[in-house]
Amino acid sequence: MSLNTIIRAAITPIVTECVPDQYGGTATEYCTFNYSEIPDSFGDDSPHAIRYLVQLHYFLPTGTNPYTKKKQLKNALLNAGFTYPSVTNASDSDGQHIIFEMEYCDGDV
Repeated sequence: MSLNTIIRAAITPIVTECVPDQYGGTATEYCTFNYSEIPDSFGDDSPHAIRYLVQLHYFLPTGTNPYTKKKQLKNALLNAGFTYPSVTNASDSDGQHIIFEMEYCDGDV
């Protein structure tokens, strides 16, 4: 199963719009995600695992209370095999923007 599929399966029961990189729809509440891949656990000159550094961006309108869904998103990510996320509020005058940062490992590590 791809990492995109794992992320979307964890998030879409909570926030129905969740896409990689950039959202082009019309919903006022949505998530985007991006990640970096780092080879890990080398043996015989090749990696036996890939470690992913993942960011999930949760966007919602100003004035909407994010706390319940923030907690649900953190728990969903943890239950999907991600490390417990660090959370940063990057909101501005355009709306609320909450960033979850975590890791995911695929392989022998």
